[in-house]
Amino acid sequence: MNRLQRILLFGLMLGALVGAAQALNYLWLSDEEMTVFGDRIKFWHGDTLDGPVHSNSQIAIMQDPAFFDHVSTTASDFWHGPGFPCCFYGPPPTFNAAPVPIPERADRVRRGASFSRQFYEGGRWHYYVLFDWGRVFVYRWIRGTPMQALQVYDNVSTHFPTCLFFDAPVRVQGIVQGRVTIGSSELIEIEGDIRYIDADPLTGVTPPTSQNMLALVSEGDIKVRNTPANGRWNSGGLGLNQTNRDSTDVVITAALYALGGSFTFENQNDPDSGYVCDCSPDKRGTIYIFGAVAQRQRGYYHRANNGGTGYLRKLKYDQRFRNDPPPCTARDGWWDAESTDSLDFGDVVVGTTASDTAHLYTLYYSHLGAVYANQPFSAQRVPPFQGDSFIVPTRFTPPGVGLFTGILYVSASHEHFEIALRGRGVPPGSPAPMTVNVSPNPFNLTTTIRYTLPAPEAVRITLYDILGREAKRLELGSQVAGEHSVSLNADDLASGVYFLHLQAGSEAMIHKILLVK
Repeated sequence: MNRLQRILLFGLMLGALVGAAQALNYLWLSDEEMTVFGDRIKFWHGDTLDGPVHSNSQIAIMQDPAFFDHVSTTASDFWHGPGFPCCFYGPPPTFNAAPVPIPERADRVRRGASFSRQFYEGGRWHYYVLFDWGRVFVYRWIRGTPMQALQVYDNVSTHFPTCLFFDAPVRVQGIVQGRVTIGSSELIEIEGDIRYIDADPLTGVTPPTSQNMLALVSEGDIKVRNTPANGRWNSGGLGLNQTNRDSTDVVITAALYALGGSFTFENQNDPDSGYVCDCSPDKRGTIYIFGAVAQRQRGYYHRANNGGTGYLRKLKYDQRFRNDPPPCTARDGWWDAESTDSLDFGDVVVGTTASDTAHLYTLYYSHLGAVYANQPFSAQRVPPFQGDSFIVPTRFTPPGVGLFTGILYVSASHEHFEIALRGRGVPPGSPAPMTVNVSPNPFNLTTTIRYTLPAPEAVRITLYDILGREAKRLELGSQVAGEHSVSLNADDLASGVYFLHLQAGSEAMIHKILLVK
């Protein structure tokens, strides 16, 4: 690969990095384990994590937290505190693991809210969202003033999957019925318990057959507010002896994403913060999370201030997220994946057929409907017929010499796509251009690479991961001009985005592919 090709490949990798995140596959995912103040936060006594855990930096462990599933880190070892080794009740940990990127913006949530006309302006406003069974009540008041939840500003039904985005800080609380995603460009604050109607009110654990689902997606921080319901003032003065659940503990059933900040808690009794409780200690109970947590930077959930301030944590992964994402997110974290907007078949010999594939990403879990393309183009409706992403194989058979254009029309529930089609018919005997197509893509374990050679050449196919490292190579030797295909087996590769580089003599093509196991 020459220098120009390496630069182009690196540019493609940077462009795909955010989109390749697989946040929904983890109970706990963090990009950086150190706080913004340089403090190392540890998993310690009282922490229970029942689900996959991953960090893109070194995980710190002390005393006896409990990990019941796979733990992985990009570091070569854990940071060891007193009490280590300990606490692994699932598979052995994985070190030097590949990083899992976290999106920087909630672009998909923004688009979904705009699509459904539930994008709320910022500026002077602060918002409060109250879930009340099958409805969402939205209140707003002027920033910098006490919260005013006296008059409903908006009232949204959750009987259908929906997304709301606030270009402002927002507080949330209540009983969730339906499938909802709440996004914010700033801070999301948890006012009190926020759980599904069919969840255990004490732990948040939800039946696997539940039809209720929630995501809270902040482009900044997510904070547990210091309210009486969340254990304010040492759980009402009784600390860990408090038995009234209205005065201690927090139950959260959701996928929590602090894309630009941390999942943390308010009023940490730091003298420099302007708030210090008269109580000592200030034990506010336990945070119970049934769902998933992803954050840019590790946040505090317990401090040594005032003889101990904050929470213990009990986290359990919602297995439904593996195949059924909340609205306006997507399986394997394709937050900002863009649907195909055009297909260019290039030069195609009259009387022959060229193939390509359109990839469509919907904002909601959808049903694939009608598929149609103008002649001389054609399209095929193929499974899966339900989900948040679809593929549409498309063909071009030029009836004569010249340029042909058309439109591929696709409907998926309430969303409709129009993909521009273009191809040129050339006379028989004209040299065919080099083409490459990979289908299925995304794929699981195996896919087929189809390519056309304009002349006899030696062919080599190389896969690169998102960091530019060679992951696999196929030396196919000298091949005649025309159409060829080869099966790619990725059983030995990790899930993620790869870049397929096909070299044929002096010509080369790069194709992005996604492996999902």
